[in-house]
Amino acid sequence: MNPSFNIQAPKIYTESAKLVIEAGPMGISFIILNTGDCFQAVVIYAFPNKLTRAEVNEELEEILNTEPLLKKKYKETHIIWSFPESILVPPAFFEKENSDAMLDLVFGDACRPVLHHDFLYRHNLHNVYRVPENTGSLFDTILPSVPQSHQYSLLPGRMVKEGEELFVLFYTGSFTIMLCSDGNLKAIQNFLFNTPEDIVYHLLDTCRAFDTDPSRVRLCLSGLVDKKSNLYMAIYKYFLHIEFDTIPAHFSVAEELKNQPPHFFSHLFYQAICV
Repeated sequence: MNPSFNIQAPKIYTESAKLVIEAGPMGISFIILNTGDCFQAVVIYAFPNKLTRAEVNEELEEILNTEPLLKKKYKETHIIWSFPESILVPPAFFEKENSDAMLDLVFGDACRPVLHHDFLYRHNLHNVYRVPENTGSLFDTILPSVPQSHQYSLLPGRMVKEGEELFVLFYTGSFTIMLCSDGNLKAIQNFLFNTPEDIVYHLLDTCRAFDTDPSRVRLCLSGLVDKKSNLYMAIYKYFLHIEFDTIPAHFSVAEELKNQPPHFFSHLFYQAICV
């Protein structure tokens, strides 16, 4: 499989840099951040949303065995899982021994998953999530002893403005929404879609569920979407305050990355600075 994006600075001193890998059913991405707080590389492999779990694992294995960035040494490496089977649990209701049962209740009985737990200190929530066993074993073999966390544990750490914000991250065939009010997390979830109308439905349904006015909420877009796309035009009919995400404050990108809109990769950048 060829990458959808492969943008790298000509000279990267990897031994003093951080490599961050996001992996899940949507694909796998590699980001390099140097010690000068400059993002030096973005490599993205996007998967179609029709792949089975076994096919996802096969694609990941091929990429992990062939991606040139993994042949180099780094000061530190982190793995961020984006598998959507995740539940955020308040401490009063969290019991580690019941984590598997909670996930089964919401997402169904999975075949031999690997359970993980993160704690969101800022929001005082436990993130209980699972990763397919074959995928977890694959990464443990190729990238042993590398710290791991979940996307839903990191995205809420991005700085948000006052008021209500609905953050929308677009992948190929799926999107993740995160609703915050004055910096407090209300909801985060991934949805599959086939048409722009599917996206509008889930956005409006989320607003309805949390008593949020679409005409007042700030909609922040990240990922592969632009103003000329059908996705944007469909959303524009229902939301009045739409903006595209930017790179984190006080960070920069290599010249080669400046040719792409910042919101294409902004979620990867925010995740990278949170680990």
